[in-house]
Amino acid sequence: MDFGSIPFIVWFLPAFLLIYYVIPSDRSRKVVLILGSIGFYAVSYTVWIPHLLALTCLTLLAYQGVQRFGKPVLAAAVLLFVGILVWNKTSGQLMPGISFLVFTILALLFDCNRKQMTQTGVLQILSYLLFFPKMLSGPIARLEDMESKRVLLMGERNRRIRVGMEYGLVCFIIGLGYKVLLANSLSGLWYDIQTIGFDSISTPLAWMGILGYSMQLYFDFQGYSLMAIGIAKMLGYRLPNNFNSPYLSKSISEFYRRWHMTLGSWFRDYIYIPLGGSRKGRMRTVINLGIVWILTGLWHGFGWNFLLWGCFLFFWISVEKLWLRSILEQHPVLGHIYVCFLIPLSWVFFALPELQDIKWCFLRLFAPLVPQDGVNVLAVDYLKYGSMYGPFLLAGVCCIFPFVERWLKRHYRKWYGTVLLLVIFWFSIYQLSNGLNNPFLYFRF
Repeated sequence: MDFGSIPFIVWFLPAFLLIYYVIPSDRSRKVVLILGSIGFYAVSYTVWIPHLLALTCLTLLAYQGVQRFGKPVLAAAVLLFVGILVWNKTSGQLMPGISFLVFTILALLFDCNRKQMTQTGVLQILSYLLFFPKMLSGPIARLEDMESKRVLLMGERNRRIRVGMEYGLVCFIIGLGYKVLLANSLSGLWYDIQTIGFDSISTPLAWMGILGYSMQLYFDFQGYSLMAIGIAKMLGYRLPNNFNSPYLSKSISEFYRRWHMTLGSWFRDYIYIPLGGSRKGRMRTVINLGIVWILTGLWHGFGWNFLLWGCFLFFWISVEKLWLRSILEQHPVLGHIYVCFLIPLSWVFFALPELQDIKWCFLRLFAPLVPQDGVNVLAVDYLKYGSMYGPFLLAGVCCIFPFVERWLKRHYRKWYGTVLLLVIFWFSIYQLSNGLNNPFLYFRF
């Protein structure tokens, strides 16, 4: 069961919201939230419940230890939780949500050591760690942000609840549409190309494929993030935004300030800045960037493709830091073209675990520059797949711009806004009922 499934939408979420708001006291609601989050996880991942509870108990012990003894316990806890994450990544038995959960735990412990938190009770920590909207794929929120904003949202009780429910539902429906109507539909193109084999596709189809995957990944993850933000809003919490129209960026550095922003801010605050950031000269800046991007690649997985993905991005961001940024700032059109060319190429490393597939994909992308003999390629294959997936590609390009989403959020109380949201919702349900449902891509991490 996930956010994009009919059992969650029709049964779990309505029942949970009803129970949550029937309970009168804030303390009791935290208990309901904790138990409901464990139940949500248990429905799909029962075998991992002991591991989840063990991690939670270890976190409580580590938090108390850091409060009392400071850095020695923090260092031991970091080694422990990073070790758990590494074991999961390398053992072939990946606990769902482990990457996000471990980074949430480490953020909690780092902030505790820095004394950046007010006194925190056990229920508060548990509801933060196990908060089911963000448990499996983020956003990676900080405890202080969630709790301080929650107090504001719960004031003026009835009006705040109504506004939160309305706006949260809007975010949820938009995210559902992104996931089901765009990401799930576009996933077929990448699947078909992999089935054919990268050595047997034409250059136009190769470019169409990485364009489709670039949008599939965006709408899949942005869809999840918006649904998580919407559910949190319905519960009276506020999760941070995770995306800010990244494909409209003018540099790779700007792209990753707009893409998966909570992961980027985590690495910035807990790795890059403590290492010295960009304050200690160009060479040290490049070294710090290299450390961050290698770790970012390994956070996604221990395959060579993720390491290559991190190194590819590190190279271009370093080039921007050293001399290219001023050129891109002076010529924004060039910057947009540069991003739209390089980012899809970077996703080739991200998407393909086999180095042989990566090699063939790049050979097909640049076949006119690197002629190859003996490859069985259907020159007009892009016409067939363009007719099948062209409408979804065009819709994806339109929705990459923020106008549609902003319009829906601004006009959801007008009758035409309500009608359009209902169309998106019920058409998504219809597609789900017909079996058009794929797991969220970031569940792999």
